[in-house]
Amino acid sequence: MTKDELAAQTHHLFEAWNSHDADAVAQFYTARATVRDSTDPENAAIGTDAIVDRARMILGGFSDARLEVLATCIDGNRGCTEWRFTGTHDGEFLGVPASGRSVDNIGVSVDEFDDTGKIVAETGYWDVARFLRQSGALPESATTGATS
Repeated sequence: MTKDELAAQTHHLFEAWNSHDADAVAQFYTARATVRDSTDPENAAIGTDAIVDRARMILGGFSDARLEVLATCIDGNRGCTEWRFTGTHDGEFLGVPASGRSVDNIGVSVDEFDDTGKIVAETGYWDVARFLRQSGALPESATTGATS
């Protein structure tokens, strides 16, 4: 697939997320795809059933979840997508009970595509500490250890 076709596939994947359809999300991955989250890299979702479960878990935490593509970069069969996630934390997510608070986070997904444009492997990178602060699970003054 061309760069433009892979970028379009990425946008269609985000449309599936925004339709809150976990089964539609999984259709963008190969049957044995691996999806990792940088916050827990040892606990990968492998295969479409696990990807559906992961999508349901994420969407279950935020009934109005919205993902926006900020930028994409495609090089051969690999792509990076910078995204913005917004929503109301009105369901359990990562063991954090619903807080009713709005969350707004930016992250990056790094994908490897097969020849048909389906994702073979994905790793997502995002600021979990920001989510924990926004949901009230961490105090607002908690930092990631960065210094000015």
